[in-house]
Amino acid sequence: MPELPEVETVKRVLSPIVINRKINRIDILRSTIVENKAEQFVSFFENETFLNISRIGKFLIFHLTNDKVLISHLRMEGKYIELDEKDDNTKYARVVFHLDNGHKLCYDDSRSFGRMIMSNEDSFLKEKEIVKLGPEPFDVKDVKPLLDKCRKMNLPIKTALLSQEIITGLGNIYVDEVLFASHIHPLTPAKLIKKNEWEDIIANSIRILNKAIELGGSTIRSYHPGKDIDGNFQTNLLAYGRSGEECAICHTFMRFIKVNGRGTTYCPHCQIKLGAPLKVAIVGKIGAGKSLVLDILKNNKFSVYSSDEIVHELYKKEDLEKLIRRRLNIKVENDFVSDLREHLKVKISDLDKLEKIVHPQVRKHLEEQFKKDKCPLLAAEVPLLFKAHMENMFDVIIGIDVNEKIQLERIAKRDQEKSAFLKRINDENNLFDEHRNELDFIITNNKDYDSLVKEVQKVINKVLSRLDQSLSCTSI
Repeated sequence: MPELPEVETVKRVLSPIVINRKINRIDILRSTIVENKAEQFVSFFENETFLNISRIGKFLIFHLTNDKVLISHLRMEGKYIELDEKDDNTKYARVVFHLDNGHKLCYDDSRSFGRMIMSNEDSFLKEKEIVKLGPEPFDVKDVKPLLDKCRKMNLPIKTALLSQEIITGLGNIYVDEVLFASHIHPLTPAKLIKKNEWEDIIANSIRILNKAIELGGSTIRSYHPGKDIDGNFQTNLLAYGRSGEECAICHTFMRFIKVNGRGTTYCPHCQIKLGAPLKVAIVGKIGAGKSLVLDILKNNKFSVYSSDEIVHELYKKEDLEKLIRRRLNIKVENDFVSDLREHLKVKISDLDKLEKIVHPQVRKHLEEQFKKDKCPLLAAEVPLLFKAHMENMFDVIIGIDVNEKIQLERIAKRDQEKSAFLKRINDENNLFDEHRNELDFIITNNKDYDSLVKEVQKVINKVLSRLDQSLSCTSI
């Protein structure tokens, strides 16, 4: 979607094209663009002359003779393209302004989400689309009103910024960039953003928007502001669209999440989430002590979940058993779990097929449970977190490490008969070392239980510090 820099670029390009040009005729090719007031729209603006173009946030404001005003919101794909009168209209032309110099201005919009509003100089600032807008970052001299407005706002800060009611002009691309530059996690509740952080948001917004305007905006995917307009700011993006790449500051891999349905990229190391709920994942090799750590977290008033237990319950579902038996061609000889284990001993390559069936089910179950759970501290043991691509579900990832000798001893103690099989599965799925730099904390569990408790407690204390200060440990 075009944001403030793109709209500003369009304004600057359009100004010399339309200013002092009279509108001879208007063709409405898609009436929804003018809110189904085609005849009224044409009658209102025909024979008027463009005097100036201004901008409020992402809205273009065309000022015409007789105090008439045209408010234009480009939405997802809207763009203005100047053509000679003899040229064919653009492919997705929705409204065409025929000018008095033998040229025409096509409003082109493949999705037809854009809108044009009739108004006048006395009332355009009172239109409902305009009046609700917050100030542009350039106009914010004191952040106290922003702080006051968000004091009780539980919405994630990204959602609050995208609403345009706190400050206006930032869309998905630039909110990601501003929050990254300000070291603020996009899911941090707006009410927890402090005065100095609002000052950072405003300062970084001004800097980033000015740079983007200087470079003509960002050309992302299908959006181009118009004919021969091709922004270059996308080459300066440090967050948006860089999921899976290394953070430019700390070299941690950037993560992708959805915030109220909007794709969001952030650095889990540079942008620490504050406020509840905090979701913690426990990962590590077989025999590292993940279950012990989960129990310690439970004793510290975390609400805990085990993906192994979830899988165990899933295997009791008849429809899932039938699906797995059919996909892996497993005959019924004993109980399902035994048959599955024996099958994988012989054909370990089928492990990938099994995981493609089971992992989405585990993720869905965890998401549902997290949504229902009212506890501010949530933890789940997810041994195959990275292979299942579930890392984006969590705010904190704790890795439990162990040296190989101790690991083998622990596996053997569990069940001598299964130990070789478990070790083989562990080797097949060992992504721990590969993803070590994506872990927020690493606990090495080579000593006794008391030592493990002390290490886990250190991590818990750091995690608790991220919660809203109003949530004391005694209230958790």
